[in-house]
Amino acid sequence: MDELTPQELTSVRSLYDDLPADPFAKARVETRMRARTRRRLPWKAGVVGLTAAAALAAAIVVGPALRTDEQPTRTALSGHSILLAAATKAKSAPTGEYWHVKRLYTIRPDKLHGKNGNTYRLESSRLVEQWVSDDGRAWTGLKELPARPLDQAAWRRDGAPTEWKVEDGRFSTSEGESRLTPVKEGGRFQLAGEDLTLEQVKALPAAPAALKERVLQAIRAGVDEKSFVDDGLPITLASLLYELPVSPDVRAAAYRALADLPTVTVEEGAKDPRGRAGVAVTFPIQHDKPTRGRLIVDPSTSMVLSYEVTHASGMGSKAEVVLAAGWTDAEPSPPTAE
Repeated sequence: MDELTPQELTSVRSLYDDLPADPFAKARVETRMRARTRRRLPWKAGVVGLTAAAALAAAIVVGPALRTDEQPTRTALSGHSILLAAATKAKSAPTGEYWHVKRLYTIRPDKLHGKNGNTYRLESSRLVEQWVSDDGRAWTGLKELPARPLDQAAWRRDGAPTEWKVEDGRFSTSEGESRLTPVKEGGRFQLAGEDLTLEQVKALPAAPAALKERVLQAIRAGVDEKSFVDDGLPITLASLLYELPVSPDVRAAAYRALADLPTVTVEEGAKDPRGRAGVAVTFPIQHDKPTRGRLIVDPSTSMVLSYEVTHASGMGSKAEVVLAAGWTDAEPSPPTAE
């Protein structure tokens, strides 16, 4: 099977340490973390009234999927062929009035709660939605889901608490309020080291070679060391598959550019944390460490199903499941449970 390359993002270290203030602040380029800069999102905008910033940020960052039982089998097709097939589907993506991304973030930190030997880890989840209209208006939606003790017996022996303090926030077994907040500044998007307007996103080149050069330019705006730039290329291309409101032709070009990279592996037989079938697109996150980034992609629709970071020792586990990503005519609304 051919090797391609989305190497990925996000300083696994800063997954816990650098806590962005809002869901439009999530970084997608691991190189920026390694340059000791604050992680930010491809959606960059101010959101007011968000409580428990640390707990929120823990969900905003992505990381290893919670399912470890599926081991993808290598496909008889080349990874190059699979990504080109996805590129063909991407060119037929629907259009609409709003760019909409809906994600379920789940985190299981390694930190133990409880006392007197009755200790257990917690799982915390939340829904985050992002909307940007074709004229540049933006909204963010948030819904905190109930925290869940992973060892129920130890939790009951600990007195079955319903709230836990964490740095700058709390976890709770109660479901949070569903909120939709307008973003006064409108939608801005991060492409590696650059902040782009919606118009600039729409102007990205649709030829694979030109898109690759444009992405490299954006990465160099944040870092200049060659290894950091190389590490940032596949993940930045991957962000164009579902995070930024690029045209179908640009999304197809991003798939084709990924197919030409030498360090990505593509495997069949994978499933996302919800059991949805797809192919795994895997790449090194840090060239000198075993940590890997892993996208699950449905090549029949070109949709990214989930993102994970694997082999990140001591960092707990985190999953980002993509529930929706694309243009829609549906009006912005507060997140629902699904």
